[in-house]
Amino acid sequence: MNLELNETQLLLQETVHGYLESEVPYERIRNLEKSGDWDRQLWKELVSQGWLGLPFSESVGGADGSLVDLGLLVEELARRAAIVPILECVVTGRALQSSEADGQILTDLLAGDAIVVPALPGPHDVLESGAAGLSGHIGFVDFGHKATHHLVSTREGLVLVEVPQAGVSCEALHHIGRTPAAAVQYASAQGLRVGDNALAETMLQSARALAGVQCVGALQQSLDMTIEYAKVREQFGKPIGSFQAVRHHCADMAIRARSARLLVFEALDGLDRGSADARQVAAAKASASRSAVEVTLMAHQIHGGNGVIEENDLYFTTLRAKDRALAWGTVDECLGVMAESVDQEVDWL
Repeated sequence: MNLELNETQLLLQETVHGYLESEVPYERIRNLEKSGDWDRQLWKELVSQGWLGLPFSESVGGADGSLVDLGLLVEELARRAAIVPILECVVTGRALQSSEADGQILTDLLAGDAIVVPALPGPHDVLESGAAGLSGHIGFVDFGHKATHHLVSTREGLVLVEVPQAGVSCEALHHIGRTPAAAVQYASAQGLRVGDNALAETMLQSARALAGVQCVGALQQSLDMTIEYAKVREQFGKPIGSFQAVRHHCADMAIRARSARLLVFEALDGLDRGSADARQVAAAKASASRSAVEVTLMAHQIHGGNGVIEENDLYFTTLRAKDRALAWGTVDECLGVMAESVDQEVDWL
Protein backbone atom coordinates (compact mmCIF):
# COMPACT_ATOMS: atom_id res chain seq x y z
CA MET A 1 0.00 0.00 0.00
CA ASN A 2 1.19 3.52 -0.82
CA LEU A 3 0.83 5.47 2.44
CA GLU A 4 1.16 8.84 0.72
CA LEU A 5 -2.21 10.56 0.96
CA ASN A 6 -3.61 12.11 -2.19
CA GLU A 7 -4.68 15.73 -2.38
CA THR A 8 -8.31 14.97 -1.54
CA GLN A 9 -7.36 12.87 1.48
CA LEU A 10 -5.00 15.55 2.78
CA LEU A 11 -7.74 18.15 2.46
CA LEU A 12 -10.17 15.89 4.30
CA GLN A 13 -7.69 15.25 7.09
CA GLU A 14 -6.84 18.94 7.50
CA THR A 15 -10.47 20.04 7.34
CA VAL A 16 -11.69 17.56 9.94
CA HIS A 17 -8.72 18.25 12.23
CA GLY A 18 -9.24 22.00 12.04
CA TYR A 19 -12.98 21.75 12.64
CA LEU A 20 -12.62 19.50 15.68
CA GLU A 21 -9.87 21.63 17.18
CA SER A 22 -11.89 24.84 16.88
CA GLU A 23 -15.47 23.62 17.40
CA VAL A 24 -15.22 20.67 19.81
CA PRO A 25 -13.58 21.93 23.03
CA TYR A 26 -12.37 19.42 25.60
CA GLU A 27 -14.62 21.02 28.20
CA ARG A 28 -17.65 19.94 26.18
CA ILE A 29 -16.32 16.39 26.12
CA ARG A 30 -15.80 16.50 29.88
CA ASN A 31 -19.42 17.54 30.37
CA LEU A 32 -20.62 14.74 28.09
CA GLU A 33 -18.60 12.21 30.09
CA LYS A 34 -20.18 13.42 33.31
CA SER A 35 -23.70 13.22 31.89
CA GLY A 36 -23.14 9.87 30.19
CA ASP A 37 -24.36 11.29 26.90
CA TRP A 38 -22.91 11.58 23.40
CA ASP A 39 -22.20 14.54 21.13
CA ARG A 40 -25.38 15.03 19.11
CA GLN A 41 -24.23 18.47 17.98
CA LEU A 42 -21.08 17.02 16.41
CA TRP A 43 -23.09 14.18 14.88
CA LYS A 44 -25.33 16.66 13.06
CA GLU A 45 -22.21 18.30 11.65
CA LEU A 46 -20.79 14.97 10.48
CA VAL A 47 -24.06 14.35 8.66
CA SER A 48 -24.41 17.83 7.16
CA GLN A 49 -20.80 17.86 5.91
CA GLY A 50 -21.31 14.47 4.27
CA TRP A 51 -18.53 12.90 6.34
CA LEU A 52 -20.78 10.14 7.68
CA GLY A 53 -21.50 9.09 4.10
CA LEU A 54 -17.82 8.80 3.10
CA PRO A 55 -17.64 5.01 2.62
CA PHE A 56 -21.09 4.56 1.08
CA SER A 57 -21.95 4.44 -2.60
CA GLU A 58 -23.39 7.47 -4.35
CA SER A 59 -26.53 5.46 -5.16
CA VAL A 60 -27.57 5.59 -1.50
CA GLY A 61 -26.47 9.17 -0.90
CA GLY A 62 -22.86 8.53 0.04
CA ALA A 63 -19.57 9.96 -1.21
CA ASP A 64 -18.29 6.74 -2.80
CA GLY A 65 -15.08 6.99 -0.79
CA SER A 66 -12.77 4.26 0.44
CA LEU A 67 -12.23 2.69 3.85
CA VAL A 68 -8.92 4.56 3.96
CA ASP A 69 -10.83 7.84 3.56
CA LEU A 70 -13.08 6.74 6.40
CA GLY A 71 -10.04 5.79 8.46
CA LEU A 72 -8.72 9.35 8.25
CA LEU A 73 -12.02 10.65 9.62
CA VAL A 74 -12.12 8.04 12.41
CA GLU A 75 -8.51 8.78 13.34
CA GLU A 76 -9.16 12.51 13.73
CA LEU A 77 -12.29 11.88 15.82
CA ALA A 78 -10.26 9.56 18.05
CA ARG A 79 -7.51 12.16 18.41
CA ARG A 80 -10.13 14.55 19.77
CA ALA A 81 -11.72 11.87 22.00
CA ALA A 82 -15.06 12.73 20.38
CA ILE A 83 -18.04 10.81 21.75
CA VAL A 84 -19.96 9.81 18.61
CA PRO A 85 -20.97 6.35 17.28
CA ILE A 86 -18.98 6.71 14.07
CA LEU A 87 -17.49 3.21 14.03
CA GLU A 88 -20.78 1.63 15.04
CA CYS A 89 -22.96 3.37 12.46
CA VAL A 90 -20.51 2.97 9.61
CA VAL A 91 -19.98 -0.77 10.01
CA THR A 92 -23.70 -1.44 10.44
CA GLY A 93 -24.52 0.88 7.55
CA ARG A 94 -22.13 -0.90 5.22
CA ALA A 95 -23.60 -4.22 6.29
CA LEU A 96 -27.12 -2.94 5.64
CA GLN A 97 -26.05 -1.64 2.24
CA SER A 98 -25.08 -5.21 1.30
CA SER A 99 -28.06 -6.82 3.04
CA GLU A 100 -31.68 -7.65 2.37
CA ALA A 101 -32.90 -4.79 4.56
CA ASP A 102 -35.31 -2.13 3.39
CA GLY A 103 -33.33 0.77 1.96
CA GLN A 104 -35.19 3.23 4.18
CA ILE A 105 -33.20 2.31 7.28
CA LEU A 106 -29.94 3.13 5.48
CA THR A 107 -31.42 6.40 4.25
CA ASP A 108 -32.40 7.28 7.80
CA LEU A 109 -28.94 6.37 9.09
CA LEU A 110 -27.14 8.59 6.57
CA ALA A 111 -29.56 11.41 7.38
CA GLY A 112 -28.71 11.09 11.07
CA ASP A 113 -32.26 10.03 11.98
CA ALA A 114 -31.35 6.43 12.82
CA ILE A 115 -28.51 5.22 15.04
CA VAL A 116 -27.79 1.58 14.26
CA VAL A 117 -25.16 -0.14 16.40
CA PRO A 118 -23.71 -3.66 16.22
CA ALA A 119 -24.55 -6.09 19.01
CA LEU A 120 -22.23 -9.10 19.03
CA PRO A 121 -22.49 -11.67 21.82
CA GLY A 122 -19.32 -12.32 23.79
CA PRO A 123 -17.99 -15.73 24.82
CA HIS A 124 -20.14 -15.79 27.96
CA ASP A 125 -23.32 -14.35 26.42
CA VAL A 126 -26.31 -16.53 25.54
CA LEU A 127 -28.50 -15.59 22.58
CA GLU A 128 -31.23 -17.59 20.87
CA SER A 129 -33.20 -16.68 17.77
CA GLY A 130 -36.43 -18.42 16.84
CA ALA A 131 -40.02 -18.03 15.73
CA ALA A 132 -40.90 -16.26 18.98
CA GLY A 133 -38.18 -13.67 18.44
CA LEU A 134 -34.75 -12.94 19.84
CA SER A 135 -34.00 -13.87 23.44
CA GLY A 136 -30.86 -13.69 25.53
CA HIS A 137 -28.27 -11.33 26.91
CA ILE A 138 -25.34 -9.36 25.49
CA GLY A 139 -23.11 -7.96 28.18
CA PHE A 140 -21.61 -5.00 26.30
CA VAL A 141 -23.02 -2.97 23.42
CA ASP A 142 -21.44 0.38 22.57
CA PHE A 143 -24.13 3.11 22.50
CA GLY A 144 -26.68 0.33 23.08
CA HIS A 145 -29.11 2.46 25.09
CA LYS A 146 -28.67 5.49 22.82
CA ALA A 147 -29.41 3.67 19.56
CA THR A 148 -32.62 3.40 17.55
CA HIS A 149 -31.69 -0.06 16.26
CA HIS A 150 -29.37 -2.94 17.12
CA LEU A 151 -27.87 -5.08 14.38
CA VAL A 152 -27.55 -8.33 16.31
CA SER A 153 -25.24 -11.14 15.28
CA THR A 154 -26.91 -14.52 15.88
CA ARG A 155 -26.11 -18.09 14.85
CA GLU A 156 -28.41 -17.63 11.88
CA GLY A 157 -26.96 -14.29 10.77
CA LEU A 158 -27.70 -10.61 11.32
CA VAL A 159 -31.02 -9.50 12.83
CA LEU A 160 -32.13 -5.87 12.83
CA VAL A 161 -33.95 -5.04 16.08
CA GLU A 162 -35.71 -1.76 16.68
CA VAL A 163 -35.09 -0.05 20.02
CA PRO A 164 -36.95 0.65 22.19
CA GLN A 165 -39.55 -2.11 22.20
CA ALA A 166 -41.14 -4.22 24.90
CA GLY A 167 -38.71 -7.09 24.33
CA VAL A 168 -35.53 -5.03 24.72
CA SER A 169 -34.14 -3.63 27.96
CA CYS A 170 -30.83 -1.78 28.30
CA GLU A 171 -28.80 -1.14 31.43
CA ALA A 172 -26.27 1.67 31.13
CA LEU A 173 -22.71 0.67 32.02
CA HIS A 174 -19.82 2.65 33.48
CA HIS A 175 -16.52 1.58 31.95
CA ILE A 176 -12.97 2.80 31.46
CA GLY A 177 -13.67 4.59 28.17
CA ARG A 178 -16.39 6.83 29.67
CA THR A 179 -18.46 6.54 26.50
CA PRO A 180 -22.07 5.29 26.37
CA ALA A 181 -22.41 1.51 26.58
CA ALA A 182 -25.07 -0.86 27.82
CA ALA A 183 -25.81 -4.43 28.79
CA VAL A 184 -28.80 -5.56 26.74
CA GLN A 185 -31.47 -8.13 27.55
CA TYR A 186 -33.66 -9.46 24.74
CA ALA A 187 -36.93 -11.19 25.64
CA SER A 188 -38.76 -12.41 22.53
CA ALA A 189 -37.66 -9.23 20.82
CA GLN A 190 -38.98 -8.84 17.31
CA GLY A 191 -36.50 -8.27 14.52
CA LEU A 192 -35.83 -8.71 10.83
CA ARG A 193 -33.17 -11.06 9.53
CA VAL A 194 -31.15 -9.04 7.05
CA GLY A 195 -27.97 -11.01 6.41
CA ASP A 196 -26.09 -14.27 6.82
CA ASN A 197 -23.04 -15.17 8.90
CA ALA A 198 -20.69 -14.14 6.10
CA LEU A 199 -22.04 -10.61 6.27
CA ALA A 200 -21.67 -10.67 10.05
CA GLU A 201 -18.03 -11.70 9.65
CA THR A 202 -17.45 -8.85 7.19
CA MET A 203 -18.91 -6.42 9.73
CA LEU A 204 -16.63 -7.82 12.44
CA GLN A 205 -13.47 -7.41 10.35
CA SER A 206 -14.35 -3.83 9.39
CA ALA A 207 -15.07 -2.92 13.01
CA ARG A 208 -11.85 -4.55 14.22
CA ALA A 209 -9.76 -2.60 11.71
CA LEU A 210 -11.48 0.69 12.55
CA ALA A 211 -11.05 0.07 16.28
CA GLY A 212 -7.36 -0.24 15.48
CA VAL A 213 -7.53 3.17 13.81
CA GLN A 214 -9.13 4.58 16.96
CA CYS A 215 -6.22 3.19 18.98
CA VAL A 216 -3.80 4.88 16.59
CA GLY A 217 -5.64 8.21 16.81
CA ALA A 218 -5.52 8.17 20.61
CA LEU A 219 -1.86 7.18 20.87
CA GLN A 220 -0.79 9.69 18.19
CA GLN A 221 -2.52 12.49 20.08
CA SER A 222 -0.85 11.32 23.27
CA LEU A 223 2.55 11.40 21.53
CA ASP A 224 1.98 14.88 20.12
CA MET A 225 0.93 16.24 23.52
CA THR A 226 3.96 14.65 25.17
CA ILE A 227 6.42 16.12 22.67
CA GLU A 228 4.96 19.59 23.16
CA TYR A 229 5.13 19.19 26.94
CA ALA A 230 8.76 18.03 26.79
CA LYS A 231 9.63 21.21 24.89
CA VAL A 232 8.35 23.55 27.62
CA ARG A 233 8.77 21.61 30.88
CA GLU A 234 12.12 22.55 32.38
CA GLN A 235 14.30 20.71 34.87
CA PHE A 236 17.84 21.66 35.89
CA GLY A 237 17.41 24.81 33.79
CA LYS A 238 16.74 22.91 30.55
CA PRO A 239 13.66 21.59 28.72
CA ILE A 240 13.29 17.91 29.61
CA GLY A 241 13.08 17.19 25.89
CA SER A 242 16.81 17.92 25.67
CA PHE A 243 17.63 14.93 27.90
CA GLN A 244 18.64 11.78 26.07
CA ALA A 245 16.45 9.47 28.18
CA VAL A 246 13.32 11.48 27.34
CA ARG A 247 14.29 11.62 23.68
CA HIS A 248 14.68 7.85 23.61
CA HIS A 249 11.23 7.37 25.13
CA CYS A 250 9.67 9.75 22.58
CA ALA A 251 11.46 7.96 19.74
CA ASP A 252 10.15 4.60 20.96
CA MET A 253 6.63 6.05 21.15
CA ALA A 254 6.93 7.41 17.60
CA ILE A 255 8.12 4.05 16.27
CA ARG A 256 5.15 2.28 17.84
CA ALA A 257 2.75 4.89 16.47
CA ARG A 258 4.15 4.68 12.93
CA SER A 259 4.18 0.88 12.80
CA ALA A 260 0.67 0.54 14.21
CA ARG A 261 -0.67 3.14 11.79
CA LEU A 262 0.94 1.36 8.84
CA LEU A 263 -0.65 -1.96 9.77
CA VAL A 264 -4.18 -0.67 10.39
CA PHE A 265 -4.32 1.39 7.22
CA GLU A 266 -2.92 -1.52 5.23
CA ALA A 267 -5.71 -3.64 6.70
CA LEU A 268 -8.33 -1.07 5.71
CA ASP A 269 -6.93 -0.86 2.20
CA GLY A 270 -6.89 -4.65 1.98
CA LEU A 271 -10.52 -4.88 3.13
CA ASP A 272 -11.47 -2.38 0.45
CA ARG A 273 -9.68 -4.40 -2.21
CA GLY A 274 -10.92 -7.74 -0.91
CA SER A 275 -7.39 -8.98 -0.27
CA ALA A 276 -7.22 -8.75 3.54
CA ASP A 277 -8.16 -11.79 5.60
CA ALA A 278 -8.99 -12.17 9.30
CA ARG A 279 -5.32 -12.85 10.09
CA GLN A 280 -4.10 -9.56 8.63
CA VAL A 281 -6.81 -7.57 10.39
CA ALA A 282 -6.07 -9.34 13.67
CA ALA A 283 -2.34 -8.57 13.32
CA ALA A 284 -3.10 -4.90 12.78
CA LYS A 285 -5.46 -4.71 15.75
CA ALA A 286 -3.05 -6.57 18.03
CA SER A 287 -0.27 -4.13 17.14
CA ALA A 288 -2.50 -1.08 17.62
CA SER A 289 -3.94 -2.35 20.91
CA ARG A 290 -0.53 -3.12 22.39
CA SER A 291 0.99 0.16 21.18
CA ALA A 292 -1.95 2.19 22.49
CA VAL A 293 -1.36 1.05 26.05
CA GLU A 294 2.44 1.31 25.88
CA VAL A 295 2.51 4.78 24.30
CA THR A 296 -0.05 6.34 26.63
CA LEU A 297 1.70 4.83 29.67
CA MET A 298 5.01 6.35 28.57
CA ALA A 299 3.26 9.68 27.95
CA HIS A 300 2.17 9.76 31.58
CA GLN A 301 5.68 8.94 32.76
CA ILE A 302 7.15 11.86 30.81
CA HIS A 303 4.42 14.20 32.05
CA GLY A 304 5.15 13.16 35.65
CA GLY A 305 2.67 14.30 38.28
CA ASN A 306 1.07 16.69 35.82
CA GLY A 307 -0.03 13.70 33.78
CA VAL A 308 -2.20 12.10 36.47
CA ILE A 309 -4.65 14.95 37.00
CA GLU A 310 -7.82 15.17 34.94
CA GLU A 311 -7.36 18.88 34.43
CA ASN A 312 -4.68 17.78 32.00
CA ASP A 313 -6.27 16.73 28.70
CA LEU A 314 -3.88 13.78 28.43
CA TYR A 315 -6.32 11.58 30.34
CA PHE A 316 -8.75 11.62 27.39
CA THR A 317 -6.33 9.76 25.14
CA THR A 318 -5.35 7.29 27.87
CA LEU A 319 -8.90 6.24 28.70
CA ARG A 320 -10.01 6.01 25.07
CA ALA A 321 -6.85 4.13 24.08
CA LYS A 322 -7.37 1.52 26.79
CA ASP A 323 -11.03 1.14 25.90
CA ARG A 324 -10.36 0.75 22.17
CA ALA A 325 -7.48 -1.65 22.88
CA LEU A 326 -10.07 -3.97 24.46
CA ALA A 327 -12.83 -3.36 21.90
CA TRP A 328 -13.37 -5.67 18.93
CA GLY A 329 -10.53 -7.98 19.93
CA THR A 330 -7.92 -7.69 22.67
CA VAL A 331 -4.26 -8.37 21.99
CA ASP A 332 -4.64 -11.98 23.15
CA GLU A 333 -7.82 -12.54 21.16
CA CYS A 334 -6.22 -11.21 17.99
CA LEU A 335 -3.08 -13.25 18.52
CA GLY A 336 -5.37 -16.25 18.92
CA VAL A 337 -6.86 -15.56 15.48
CA MET A 338 -3.36 -15.42 14.02
CA ALA A 339 -2.36 -18.66 15.78
CA GLU A 340 -5.21 -20.54 14.13
CA SER A 341 -3.45 -20.25 10.78
CA VAL A 342 0.17 -20.32 11.92
CA ASP A 343 0.80 -23.58 10.03
CA GLN A 344 -0.40 -22.19 6.70
CA GLU A 345 2.03 -21.16 4.00
CA VAL A 346 2.50 -17.46 3.29
CA ASP A 347 3.66 -15.73 0.13
CA TRP A 348 6.07 -13.31 1.78
CA LEU A 349 8.50 -15.79 3.38
